[in-house]
Amino acid sequence: MKYFLISFYIAISLCAKGQNDEIKYMSGDSKVRMMSSIQFFSSDELSGRLPGTDGANLAIEYIQNAFEKSNLRPLFGNGFKQSFSIPRPVEILFKTNYLVLGSDSLKVGKEFQVAPFSSTKEIHANTVYVKNGIKCSEFDDFQSIDFNGLKNQLAIVKLRVSRKRKRKADKEAQIQKRLENIINYGAQDIIFLSRDAKNKLIGSKPPVFMSLKTSSHPINVYSINSSKWSRKIRKSKDPITIKTKVSKRSSEGYNVIGVFDVGATHSVLIGAHYDHLGKGEFLENKRGKEEVYNGADDNASGVSIMLEVLHQLELNPEMINYNLIFAAFSGEEDGLIGSRHFIKNCPIDPQLITHMINLDMVGRLNLNDSLTVYATSSSSHWDEVLNNDSRVELNIKNIPDIFPRSDHASFIEAGIPSIMLHTGIHKDYHTPNDDFQKIDGDGLTRITEFILHTLQNLNRFSNSRP
Repeated sequence: MKYFLISFYIAISLCAKGQNDEIKYMSGDSKVRMMSSIQFFSSDELSGRLPGTDGANLAIEYIQNAFEKSNLRPLFGNGFKQSFSIPRPVEILFKTNYLVLGSDSLKVGKEFQVAPFSSTKEIHANTVYVKNGIKCSEFDDFQSIDFNGLKNQLAIVKLRVSRKRKRKADKEAQIQKRLENIINYGAQDIIFLSRDAKNKLIGSKPPVFMSLKTSSHPINVYSINSSKWSRKIRKSKDPITIKTKVSKRSSEGYNVIGVFDVGATHSVLIGAHYDHLGKGEFLENKRGKEEVYNGADDNASGVSIMLEVLHQLELNPEMINYNLIFAAFSGEEDGLIGSRHFIKNCPIDPQLITHMINLDMVGRLNLNDSLTVYATSSSSHWDEVLNNDSRVELNIKNIPDIFPRSDHASFIEAGIPSIMLHTGIHKDYHTPNDDFQKIDGDGLTRITEFILHTLQNLNRFSNSRP
């Protein structure tokens, strides 16, 4: 009975904890700390924080030191870090990659290119022409093909989309969308046909493949850049043989994760990715010279706000009645690899994480004077949780759509209600011009205070999901 009474008292204490406590927030000191962090993360010394580089390791050390200083509990048995592998563009072995059609053959070169994330394999398959590979409300290039009708077939796709078709298809004309359509129909591999032979193979990253992230797809993608060979492949009814031999490469990425533990059963997770694009090693460098992609807004801003929330939590420890997990993810720019790895290899039951808040590009509030919150449809709780009650002078724009290109999407896929806070895309996005000097310091403090109130509002739902 004594044990029951003690447990009951603890439960009641946790429920009441933080409900009406006033948050003591000193915005002046907060701004200095966050701007200092962003200046460090986006400095040339960190060389764009590409996973597997010395710059990324310096970022990891900074975050880990902040966690240790705040006495966070490491989430993993061996500390704060969780390692995983990030696929990199393969090294293509020129002499052992070729295509054979009838009595003719074509080796890798300017007319035949292999996508950067292809695998070593040899295929012998019949071809199916799927025009542009577009599915939209106006037309369907797969109309005559049964679902999974491309199984064991080599899909032949016209790379260029006419202006008329582009207007009608809109975003469905994007090459990544077309690639996904063809994969969904079960194609063994894909060949894009182009009459343009001007694209040259630059190492292992030809421009044709720059927008393709095929590392998550179990197929090879090829490009024919020749009028002669495009016609030959379109007209021929013979099967095609393609031999691909590549040398795979990868980088080691690290998530850095700790817990502010109040002894509760359930947790909320606040996260931000710290990785960026380095010096454009795996991008098409349009400027033709080496430049650092510093990523001040993307996403030094998100990490810095997350660390400031941690600092404020130390000053207001009674603010929450749940454990708060702080997660700095890597591999986001490569396709949410770090956050997906965390979900699949979580040391605690992911179902005990009731909500997730993702901070991604939150440093330019002065551009639109509003904070966009994506994926509010992921939980019926968010409308009440995000109720600002005019406590912070901030325009909030709630968007039900998920915005699938950031780490909260990994949690939504796992059934965890999640949102993304964002101050908007701008012309410096994914360019070397995303610099510290353009960060809105006053905006950082307003967003931080809003997050603190949001975390306090979550006390009402800390033991449940919708």
